[in-house]
Amino acid sequence: MRTAPTRLDDILEADWQRDIVALARQLGWLTYHTFNSRRSTHGFPDLVLLRDRVVYLELKREKTRCTDDQKLWLRCLRSAGAEVYVGRPSDLDDLAVVLSQRRTAASSPAAGRLRQRLIDEIGE
Repeated sequence: MRTAPTRLDDILEADWQRDIVALARQLGWLTYHTFNSRRSTHGFPDLVLLRDRVVYLELKREKTRCTDDQKLWLRCLRSAGAEVYVGRPSDLDDLAVVLSQRRTAASSPAAGRLRQRLIDEIGE
């Protein structure tokens, strides 16, 4: 995890991803990330987390938006009933709460905020 305070806008996606992977592993999650996505289907979420449920997580820098391909994947996964989030550095506390919960995060206020951010992001 980051030790020195940093402006949220300055956090690179690679650093943000390292922080989330470290948090997820501390909480007992298996993590998957496609390291070389150039030969993979465009838009698939950055992380797949597995513990007592499966979570798909698209990580973004603070002010970047999802691409159309990413939005399509996120919409389709969500429509299929998957637990899906878009996470930015400002979402760290909410993501920590959601990943700390067992079985489902559906009823927590943190999950509700993250779901609303996802809906705002993908345009539903």
